[in-house]
Formats: sequence, C-alpha cells, structure tokens
Amino acid sequence: MSHLFDQQPDEHIIASVRKHWFVLMTAILGTVLAALGPVILAFAVVIALPSGVATATSLVVFFSALWVALCCVALAEIWTRYYLDIWIVTNKRIMYIEQVTLFSREITTLRIERIQDATVTFKNFIETMLNFGTLRIQSAGAVTDDLEIRGIPAPDHVKQLVLNEVDRETKERKLVSFDSRSITDEETGA
Repeated sequence: MSHLFDQQPDEHIIASVRKHWFVLMTAILGTVLAALGPVILAFAVVIALPSGVATATSLVVFFSALWVALCCVALAEIWTRYYLDIWIVTNKRIMYIEQVTLFSREITTLRIERIQDATVTFKNFIETMLNFGTLRIQSAGAVTDDLEIRGIPAPDHVKQLVLNEVDRETKERKLVSFDSRSITDEETGA
C-alpha cells in the first residue's frame, strides 16, 4: 500500500478503504443495461428485415457491436476508478487517492492534528441497510480543507478510527507541551 504514497518512517497504516461494493455494482449495472439496448434492437432489426436487405442488417450489427465495445471500455474505466480510488488512514494523516480519469490522479492529504470533527451521513434506505454512506472530515485553518468521502463502507467505524487517532495525537501534543514546560521551569528554577 505504501507504493501509492510516500510513507514516513514513523507512520503506519491504520486502515485502507475502497468504495462499497454496491457503488461499483450500480455503475456496472447501468452500463450493462445501456449496452443491452442496442443489441436487442439489432436482433429485432435482423429478424424483422427481409434477408435481401443485407446492407442495412450489416450496419445495424456493426453499430451495435461498436456500442458494446464502447460499453466494455466504460466498464474497464469503472473498475479502474473503483480499484484505484482509495482512502488511507495512518497515524499521521488521511489520504484520499482519487483516480479522476484513466491517466489523471488526485491525492488529497489531511494531517491528523488539523482534524476537528467527523460526520457520517446515510442518505437513503439502501445506504442504511447496506451500511455505507458519506464521511465528512472537518479541519481547522483559515482555508477549509474539509474532506468528503462518498460511498464508504462502515463509515461509523472509519469515523471512530479517525477520531481515535485525533485523540491520540492530541494527548501526545499535550504531553510534549507539558514536558517542555517542565524542562523550562526546571531550568529557570521556578
């Protein structure tokens, strides 16, 4: 997994998550149904036309085959985006690696110490029943770097993992801050 990003020496992966399988199946089903329409039309035309109209039959079959080939390319693109879109939670940051197009990828990084809150949203009955939804992570700073992850499986669990890391990071910063004040107080004799 570390081949997808530059992993720091003291950084370890807590979770890596892809979109829910239902999101993939919905996209595949829509594409398959779009591919079947012209094929059914081609069969109807081939059956309905007399055998003497070979040119029209050949054109219908050719364009139907071309349409099916384009739908196969679309299916390959859907699978590629599903497989390469991934969210990685580490002890230092959250990364959202999104395959925008076939040769274009966008990597969004949010440092754990900048996270303020996380919200889970289930938008409909299917998302609730299949336990997938949207996870929105809100960050601190002048520019809002909120990260919204749609179609994530078990978003409550991922939210809890993220918030546990935020709590751990906050405790570590307080300990380091306390230790540095203690050292300074000892040096000054206070």
